Amino acid sequence: MLKFWNKFWWRLPTNFTKLVSLLEALLALFLVSGVAISFLDLVGYLKIIISHPPSQTYEIMRSFLGHILLLVIGLELVVMLVMHTPSSLVEVLLYAIARKIIMEAKTTLDVLIGVVALGVLFLLIKTYTPEKLYAEKGVIVSSSMPIWEVNEIANVNIPENMSDTIGELVSLLANREGKNIAIDQVFRINDAEISIYSMEGKLVRSVFVKKNEKANEGHC
Repeated sequence: MLKFWNKFWWRLPTNFTKLVSLLEALLALFLVSGVAISFLDLVGYLKIIISHPPSQTYEIMRSFLGHILLLVIGLELVVMLVMHTPSSLVEVLLYAIARKIIMEAKTTLDVLIGVVALGVLFLLIKTYTPEKLYAEKGVIVSSSMPIWEVNEIANVNIPENMSDTIGELVSLLANREGKNIAIDQVFRINDAEISIYSMEGKLVRSVFVKKNEKANEGHC
């Protein structure tokens, strides 16, 4: 019995991580389902717009645009739940502010505040992208992140035609090089050095990517 409880407490953090990931996946599924069902409301909006004269469609069109942006925010939330990247959170905030301006801005000051908020977020993306904070030393990214985005934020040149995501690439390199998939296992390709940062069971959750200045094309 003592051995059972010791094993249980030792595995508790891993089990909680799996539970949280499962709940996030369920939330993402509910969001996608809700957005898909809400597409039917857009058809209803179109029918209302067609049946009313142009002079009466301003408020309808305003509500229509707000509904579309709400659906976009829902989809971006799904991306945020799946990708776990700061940039996906910034994109959610961008659409949320845009919807706030369209739906709730009543005065010029309200619009100005919204525009300033959007400008600050665009400036953040342009000059201080969260993932690029430690780009010189390396970045930790989700295994589901596309290769092209990893190349952009880590300033590396991983071939984009080998796989869609960095996690798939790690599995491919492990099979090709005969290495085990384990935490701290390192793979090199072109000018990138990829090490497994965290795992859930046998699945890679995140990887650490940094630029290897000494690497050459022979590593690919």
